[in-house]
This record gives sequence, structure tokens and C-alpha cells, in this order.
Amino acid sequence: QGHEATLLAPQEAMVAYARREAPQVRVGRAFSDSYHDAASPRRRVALLAGQLRRMTGAFRRLDPDVLHVNNGGWPGSDLLRLAPLAGRLAGVRRRVMTVHSNPWPRDGRGQTIADVLAWRHSDAVVCPSRAVADGLCDRRGLPPVLVQLVHYGVAAPGGRADAAELRERLAPDGELVVGMVSARPIPEKGYDVFLEALRSSRAPVRGVLVGRYPARFEDQVEASGLAGRLELPGLQRNVGAYYHAIDVLTVPSTAEECMPLVILEAAAAGTPSFGSRLSGIPEAIDNGRSGRVFPPGDAAALAGLLDEAAGDRQSMTGMGAEAHRRWQADFRLDRMLSAHEALYSGRSATQA
Repeated sequence: QGHEATLLAPQEAMVAYARREAPQVRVGRAFSDSYHDAASPRRRVALLAGQLRRMTGAFRRLDPDVLHVNNGGWPGSDLLRLAPLAGRLAGVRRRVMTVHSNPWPRDGRGQTIADVLAWRHSDAVVCPSRAVADGLCDRRGLPPVLVQLVHYGVAAPGGRADAAELRERLAPDGELVVGMVSARPIPEKGYDVFLEALRSSRAPVRGVLVGRYPARFEDQVEASGLAGRLELPGLQRNVGAYYHAIDVLTVPSTAEECMPLVILEAAAAGTPSFGSRLSGIPEAIDNGRSGRVFPPGDAAALAGLLDEAAGDRQSMTGMGAEAHRRWQADFRLDRMLSAHEALYSGRSATQA
């Protein structure tokens, strides 16, 4: 957006990734997360105090107009929670924090103190979903006045030109194609639910799981008798073609989710999603209009939805069109960027 940006991260792997993926951004490792290896709580506090001084010095040298702290999940890293304080000590005029995951309940007095410090020295806390905002206020004492609701934004996926050939391979007899896209192979993503729903479906349905999956998952597929109906292409650089080729995306998560980007990416391709009714997923899926939601872990309910979809392709086309309309209205990348521009300027960025 025409502004000079510097990214600082404590992990060498994150610095290397940022340099590779965003060569236009200055990247540095101005502090360390070695406090994780402290031999005692007192030593940990001493190491953190040293890192607070280093962060403060780094921010003072950079002298940014805005400090934007990105926290993967609350409570997250102690360094991240100290960063707003370091920014204030360094004289940074505006300090913003984004929390990208649902918060845990507090565990001990130390976390209460850390929360208070983080909120007191932040000018705004960005939440990508109302579920995250409510959780931070209810579980971690975030003052509601600090909340800025800014939905994630994604670009329209490419790959449309390759979709027809891909679909022909996935569903040679015109079956309903249901997909799942996963970057982290953790059980909470609902692999077992996806597998059982496919196995239980009585309609002509085929599946494709793009990305990573847990160890021994291929054995589970074989044991379920789905080897001929479920394709496992693994990691793909061109995921967009799959979004365009499938009839419906499934997000069968069984634990907390902020707002899965895969739902928004599928919507940008005009593909509806069936997702678990938890956390921010119902905020991304307008139930009955742009997709469907079902109870977390309920494979039978998902199988029933797949059977309905296979018997009514016209409704799936309508849901896909509504999903695309919602993406255009609420989840475009430029909309998210404009909201952050407003936030950096001191204006409200909350999206209705």
C-alpha cells in the first residue's frame, strides 16, 4: 500500500521464510526466544527482561509510525505480549495487535499480569472473527473498547483453466466432488470426520484431500474401503484449480478455529463450504445460503449433507454464487488492506 515495512521475528525459520516470500520487505531478527530454555522461572524472567530491553532498543532505532504485533494465538509468545510495552517505551505512537486464534482460559496470576500489560499498552486489538473478540473479552479481560473486527481477506484463486481437466479425473462419472484442504496435519482438523462422512454417504460422492494429513492416514483410507473414491494429491502449488474443480469444500474441524482461510478461498472461486458449527466458521458460512454448518464431530450429519448436495446440484450452484457474493462483499484482500490502512491512521476499522 505504498508504505515502508520492516518485519522483525525471533525465530530464524520465520526470518528465512519472510525473506523468501516477501523480498520487498526488510526483515530482521532483533531479539531471541531463548527464554523458552530457561532453567528456572527466575531465569526466565531475567531473560525476558533482557529481551524487553532489546525490543525497546530495536523499536527506538526503527522509529516506526505504527507497531503491528501479530500473535498466532492467545496467550502466545511472552515476547509478543511484551511488544506493545516495548513499543510504548520506545515512543512508538500507535501500537496495534492482531490475535489470530481463539484464546485459552487464564492459567495463573502471571498470565493475568501479562494480559493487563498487553491491553494497557495497545491502542487497538484486531480480531478476524467475532468469536475471537468475544473469547478475548470473556476469558482474558480484553476491554471491548480496544476491539477492532477485521475479517481476513483473500485474493481470487487462479487455476480456473485447469479445473475442467482436473474435475474429469476426480469424478469420471459425474459424481459429486467434495474436497478438504489442510496445511497442518493435526487431528483437530477433522480428518476422521471427513473419512467417515465419505464412507457413510449413500450418494455417488468422491473426495479429494489436498495438502498434509496425519501419519498412517493412508492406512485408514485403505481400511475404510475408500482408496478408489478419495484422492490424496498431497501439497500442491496450484490449490486454486482444486477450489474450482470441486462441488463443495468441507471444513470438519473438531476444535477451536478463528476463521479458516480455505472457506474464504473456496468462496472466491464460487464454491460453497460445509463446516463445523464452532468458533468463527459460522461467521464465514451463511448457513443454508452460502454453505451449511453441522455439529462438530458429527460425521453422520456431514454425510447427510453430502447426500442432499448430490441429489440437488442446482442448490449447490446457488450456494456457490452466494458464497462468491459474500467474498466480494466481506472477504476480499483489498477490503482487509483498506481496513488496516484506516486502523494505522487512527480511525476505526471494524467491519459490520
